[in-house]
Amino acid sequence: MSGGDPIAAFRVEAGDLLDQVEQGLLDLTHRLDDRDLIAAVFRGLHTLKGSGAMFGFDALASFTHHCETAFDRVRKGLAPATQGLVAVILSAKDHMRALVDGDGAGLEAAGAAILEALQREVDAAAGAPPTAPSAPVRKGWRLRFYLPPESMANGTNPLMLLDELRSLGDCKIAARTDRLPPLAELNPIECHIGWDVTLYGDVSRDDIDDVFLFV
Repeated sequence: MSGGDPIAAFRVEAGDLLDQVEQGLLDLTHRLDDRDLIAAVFRGLHTLKGSGAMFGFDALASFTHHCETAFDRVRKGLAPATQGLVAVILSAKDHMRALVDGDGAGLEAAGAAILEALQREVDAAAGAPPTAPSAPVRKGWRLRFYLPPESMANGTNPLMLLDELRSLGDCKIAARTDRLPPLAELNPIECHIGWDVTLYGDVSRDDIDDVFLFV
């Protein structure tokens, strides 16, 4: 992205993500029990929400969050994937694309109608037998990361990254201050803090990489 327009670059990346989500949903209509497809659609929605928030597309992030939450229940085996749910997310995908291309003005009513339909499908799925969850296994990741000193000046919000990591599972975070310069040399707009993160849950390396996609 160096030297280019970050918003334009985001729109290109978001378009690719939406294409992937659409293909996953279309495939899912024929294989509703495909766990890999369910995980891929969830990951695409999760990444779109996070990157949208990072680039100031708040309407997109808020709307996508509802779709991501519904698919997260399916991913965790708390509710089944249904044709109705997939159909609503497909219509929501078109709305997300409109929010990527514009600022959301004039789209509020259409978005609200889609979210109402989504809630009906979520409520209907809640009455259906959920898929059997996997046997509980305490697994996860240990991460340590530092951001470049100029990262905040370039628009990266470390607190948002930490919130994204927390959304993936049971997360414990500790700050590292070993790279802090002496007070007399400290520049308040530079980032010198690092973080140790212990993350438990059914989280893949791709899930973690998606958090840092735009860093």
